Amino acid sequence: MENSPPLALAPVQNNIPSYSALGSGTSAFFPLGLIAIPTKAQWPYIQQWHLDVQHEFPWRFVGVLSYVGTKGTHLVREADINQIGSTPLDQNPFLPGEAIDCSLGTTPSGAAMIGQAAINFAVACGADPNPFRPFLGHGDINRREDRASSTYHGLQLSARKVLGALQFSFAYTYSHAIDDGSDGLDPIIDTYHPRFNRGSSGFDVRHLLTASYVYDLPFFRGSGLAHTLLGGWEYSGIINYQSGSPFNVVSSVDNAGVANGTFGSTSYPDVIGDPNSNIPNAPPGTGFGPFQYNPAVFVEPRGLTFGNVGRNRLTNPHTTNFDMALFKHFPIHESIGLEFRAEAFNFINHPNWCGGSGCSGTTNIGLNPTNLATFGKVLTKGGGVAGGERNLQLSLRFYF
Repeated sequence: MENSPPLALAPVQNNIPSYSALGSGTSAFFPLGLIAIPTKAQWPYIQQWHLDVQHEFPWRFVGVLSYVGTKGTHLVREADINQIGSTPLDQNPFLPGEAIDCSLGTTPSGAAMIGQAAINFAVACGADPNPFRPFLGHGDINRREDRASSTYHGLQLSARKVLGALQFSFAYTYSHAIDDGSDGLDPIIDTYHPRFNRGSSGFDVRHLLTASYVYDLPFFRGSGLAHTLLGGWEYSGIINYQSGSPFNVVSSVDNAGVANGTFGSTSYPDVIGDPNSNIPNAPPGTGFGPFQYNPAVFVEPRGLTFGNVGRNRLTNPHTTNFDMALFKHFPIHESIGLEFRAEAFNFINHPNWCGGSGCSGTTNIGLNPTNLATFGKVLTKGGGVAGGERNLQLSLRFYF
């Protein structure tokens, strides 16, 4: 690359209003940040395997038990290869439970900063990180890598039963998807220790249950005008339960002092208890929904660490949905007729806090432990047909 640091520097500054603004202001870039791509592509690939056992039981009952496995290799992730090294744990002057206080210049217990800890402490408190980077003269170097991997293991159970005019089916999946990067922009908190990024996938759904039924109503089944007008009705429904997708609890500061520039990477808080225990009630009139977790168990991380919560520690609220439909065919000719449908989505009007999509990789939970007004609370109720209030729909279709 021409004018490559550190032997040559080519700073860039756009929209300079005057000579006095040279080298200052928000429009200056000293030094430049880069995006690096591999010199040789490793194509990602997926391996899949499964084992099925199917059996027909008495009374026309059919069941299937399956194991499904998947492994992804050479998946894409992004890491800042110009990140400053972190302080080794055995050299960290901060004791467990001691958070950074930049106004002190030392740890809360009075320990001095020396060596790598002094560098990381200065960066965490706002010092320019660029003189301490491995590749001097450059800022962040976000490298796209093909080193991520994933696994999926699922146990699937399905059953189907026909009882006269009633058809019933049931399906349940218990699974776990694990990776160290669910998409190309999943941040790696510590470039030099990517194994700490391994956890539940952002799209992991641990439990998924679906039950459906179709019933031919036993009224006016004969022929004639009464059957044409009043008979031939079918009643059907779907019941769906889905556990929530995982999400990160984040800290808004560079607590480790490493200046990692990948998208969304800072640090995690520390957890000192069970987030699912002693969940408080949301005070009335706050404008938000109930607490999903206990926010008191999340505290500021130990100084010069990345926090101990880990990636995708918590999960969004589950979704439960009940849909039903009533429909009838009015035949006019062999291939011509009318179909009337009356449908109700979420007909019991059950609130789904993340909508019918299970939050779709995002979240409706307050994530930042420093924002006590929203942390741990449900922020909004889901919308749309599957996540909002009861939705009724009438339709008439002409087919030919």
